[in-house]
Amino acid sequence: MTSKNKLKYLFILGVLIAAGFALADSLGFFNPKPYTAVNHGSHNHYVPDNLDPGVGINRFPMEEPAPGEMITPTGQIVKKTEWKQPQKTASEGPENQHPAGDNIRTIAIIGTDQMKFVAKEEGDRIGTGSAIKTFNGKSYLMLNQIQVKPGEQLRIRLRTLSQLKPEMMAHNWVLLDQGVNAQAFVNAANRENDYIPPAREKDIIANTGLAASGETVEITFSTPEEPGRYEYVCSFMAHFAAGMRGQLIVQS
Repeated sequence: MTSKNKLKYLFILGVLIAAGFALADSLGFFNPKPYTAVNHGSHNHYVPDNLDPGVGINRFPMEEPAPGEMITPTGQIVKKTEWKQPQKTASEGPENQHPAGDNIRTIAIIGTDQMKFVAKEEGDRIGTGSAIKTFNGKSYLMLNQIQVKPGEQLRIRLRTLSQLKPEMMAHNWVLLDQGVNAQAFVNAANRENDYIPPAREKDIIANTGLAASGETVEITFSTPEEPGRYEYVCSFMAHFAAGMRGQLIVQS
């Protein structure tokens, strides 16, 4: 074999090796599991390393992605080739544009180990009560009411402050329609359905996912057009009975 032919074959071999490495990388062989299995009661959720902090653990899949697939920061399983375009245009997303919250009212809520909704301080059109001191030594005010206008754009941002494991302490925020029996709703909520009973979804106006210690979840929605009182609850085990509830008051 001449030197020229040797160089030719070496070049072809190099190209094949490079192509093999590129294929393996695209299929995730060099980083096979860029996600973590997080125990959530009786099952696991697979959470990517680049998760969106505003998405609750229960929103992430309970099955692992197949080769060539990935879990997005918000919990969808997609083909890696399909995710390239969103990554390229991510800088055009709402979070990098002029703040979209100009016409959206945000209510920041904290869920505590005492199984209460609290707020850092008094605010416009919210009703607060007595102070609660948490394990970090800070005091917060009980959140009893949120007053809104009909059809107002409202963002509920819920953060959990806890020393306990997720299976022992997590919180959500569930706004129920008028006339819904809140006790019957929470009785139907359990760990197997992530505390949102499928048969009762028609009773819900809006809800966040579950947030364990250090996690933040949020939901943005239009408040009801019909004036009245709408009950909101945490549907995690026993939290409603402990007083983790309040009222959204719609008034013109």
